[in-house]
Amino acid sequence: MIDLRREHLFLSDDKIFYTLEGEGEYIGQPSVFMRLAMCNLTCKSFTSDDSPFGCDSYISWSIKNKMSFEDIFAMMEDPSNNFVEHLRNRAIFKITGGEPLIQQNQLLKFMRAFVEKYKFLPRIDFETNATLTPDQAWKTEFNATFTTSPKLTSNGDPEEKTYKPDVLRWHADNNSGFKFVINRSEDIEEIWAKYVDDYEGINVPLQRIWFMPCCGSREEHVKAAPVVAEYAKSMHVNFSPRMHLLIWDKALKV
Repeated sequence: MIDLRREHLFLSDDKIFYTLEGEGEYIGQPSVFMRLAMCNLTCKSFTSDDSPFGCDSYISWSIKNKMSFEDIFAMMEDPSNNFVEHLRNRAIFKITGGEPLIQQNQLLKFMRAFVEKYKFLPRIDFETNATLTPDQAWKTEFNATFTTSPKLTSNGDPEEKTYKPDVLRWHADNNSGFKFVINRSEDIEEIWAKYVDDYEGINVPLQRIWFMPCCGSREEHVKAAPVVAEYAKSMHVNFSPRMHLLIWDKALKV
């Protein structure tokens, strides 16, 4: 029996919130986001006027809020949030960060405690940078899906940190979605060389690839999206806007 008072996770500054998924395969779908603290990448080259830290969620995940499972469940049950009821009604439970799989062992404990407490299995989708291999229990026990966002050379981190062939093969084999932030034309060549042309055994089907503009605000999205959309058309892959920016502009204020 898990002691809910002793087990904990490190949550970001925006913790848990209910919204619509803004990117990728499940865009527009009601979702309860649980954003975890910490990341193993910087994405420092994604810096723009409206995203001065590079990563657009750095301002949140860089802050650690140590919360017991008991406190997290209390937040999820709070009538002003209704997070558990949203999940009962098929909202996606989006586990994101930062990089959520840094806390994978605790997350597995948390989800087992969730199912035990509430007597249902929510629909789970991870957002991950595809540098850490998921435990197979996420598929066999929780039927989770994965939305990966592998980082290309243009993100500014060393390739030995961003490109993990074993992890990428796991995601390709498990039908994960591959969502690429496009920052320059060279990104397209890199995607084809590393992810499509069977390099190191990685061969992602085109229907599982999404191109997404690099931007940190509605204004930057409007400028960047048309070029990326044309790339997606020419390469026969999916295009993803960043819908949350178009609706709410900068979601995380500096």
